[in-house]
Amino acid sequence: MIQKLRNRTAQNLIEYAIVVSLISAAVAALSTYVFRSVQAEQKLVTEDSSN
Repeated sequence: MIQKLRNRTAQNLIEYAIVVSLISAAVAALSTYVFRSVQAEQKLVTEDSSN
């Protein structure tokens, strides 16, 4: 009984680690696009204010 509980707990920890790593990979991938979007918006604001 205790061995089953330990195996289940270890499995849950591994599943949580996989989910967290997938979410962090998605955030890292999307952060590039968000950063580019912010840069483009700043460029437009700078060009509008200088003209």
